[in-house]
Amino acid sequence: MREAGGFTLIELVVILVVLGILAVFLLPNMRTLSAFQERGEYDRVLSAVQYARKAAIAKRRYVCVTPAATSVTLTIDPNPPESTATPFGGTCPFANPLPLPAPDLDTPCGATNQTCLKATSIQSPVPAAFQFDALGRTAATVTLTVTGFPVITIEGETGYVR
Repeated sequence: MREAGGFTLIELVVILVVLGILAVFLLPNMRTLSAFQERGEYDRVLSAVQYARKAAIAKRRYVCVTPAATSVTLTIDPNPPESTATPFGGTCPFANPLPLPAPDLDTPCGATNQTCLKATSIQSPVPAAFQFDALGRTAATVTLTVTGFPVITIEGETGYVR
């Protein structure tokens, strides 16, 4: 007589129990990875806005921050503030990109002056572009809301980002 090949019922049950135990421990970790990515994107948006303010002060130039639903873009005025006619209240006419200090490795963008979002987004209403002057101030208080996180507030009088 020849033995039949295959698994016994006990072997199949043991395999299913082991897979069930692994699933209980691994699935919550998969969701945690997404939470880390979302928090990282929030921190990158916050850092980009803070960097724009610091660059405006350090370079003594007007710096524009242009938020969109899935990105934040930084541009800088090539001219000193004395030669720029009242940029506050208008659009951001500056075409010169302000490169971020480090490349965005987690969520690469098409440009060096952008922070892109994939796991989160900036909620509507997305504010129009706003500017930091050479003293690091904005014309008015600006708020950015990244989905699921505290509001990022940029104080108008001081430019403080919190």
